[in-house]
Amino acid sequence: MKVVIPIPEGLNSLISIAGTAAILESANTFPGEHFELQIAALKDRQPHRIGRYTVAVDLLLEEVDNADLILIPALVDNRLEAIDQNAVLIEWLQKMYARKTQIGSICTGAYLLAATGLLDGKQASSHWSAIDELRVHFPQIEWVPERIITDSGGIYTSGGTFSSFNLILYLVEKFVDKATARRISKILEIDYPRQSQVPFMIFNNQKKHHDERILRTQIYMEQHLAQRLNVEDLASRFGMSRRNFIRRFKQATNNTPHTYLQRLRIEEAKRLFETTEQNVSEVMFAVGYADVNTFRQLFQRYAGFLPSHYRRTFGSG
Repeated sequence: MKVVIPIPEGLNSLISIAGTAAILESANTFPGEHFELQIAALKDRQPHRIGRYTVAVDLLLEEVDNADLILIPALVDNRLEAIDQNAVLIEWLQKMYARKTQIGSICTGAYLLAATGLLDGKQASSHWSAIDELRVHFPQIEWVPERIITDSGGIYTSGGTFSSFNLILYLVEKFVDKATARRISKILEIDYPRQSQVPFMIFNNQKKHHDERILRTQIYMEQHLAQRLNVEDLASRFGMSRRNFIRRFKQATNNTPHTYLQRLRIEEAKRLFETTEQNVSEVMFAVGYADVNTFRQLFQRYAGFLPSHYRRTFGSG
């Protein structure tokens, strides 16, 4: 199987390139030559500099006449600018897909894959911290940040860089066999198969908008988490009707006020479990919940673990 990793213009993630290569080359140590891996550059064959390291280039993009699978590495900075810088690469990806080549993105490589239009109407993932921006610029895609792997008919995406190694192992399992994928996961000590990146997601409070009244509401909610808060009181406090408040809040934050408050409270609960020795009841009351079952259910939904498991995994003790 011929696999091509194109190196986009801009700052790329070395880990996403080297890690992908390591997994695919590990598969080739088992009986059979499973993957032929090539690194393709847009402009010249000189070794590509990434930070203090260099990546050897095998050929130019224009010299790739066929491929079975293309894997787009992660972008590190200025990802929206990288879309403009990589117009040639985006057009090439569209052309290769039309030739029945399968395409996957690693972490924030999803920006370039989304720009091709090939993800429109499909589910896709990326690093959880990039999802808000991706939703704004590519609303025609169903973004599922909790997912580490999406597979939509030969179009693949993955979560954050290290978790994206699960996608590469998934492709090994798909194109070689399950035993090989599991063997590589043991040799390289990759937690596979893992389906969710929820335990690693940090709620960023979604304040990158221009609605000043909603921003003041968000700050008020943060400062009064332990108090009883409801939509009617918040709408009245900040001079809006209930309907208008819900509409504007969702438009600004991509969450209803109720969901936003839940996520805000659970994020604070996570911080308390990480940094204090407070028990479950103390944390629950500190973030505004009185029913332990409700708190546990919401915590598991937004943190991926029950409170005790979360503390064992991320707590300072």
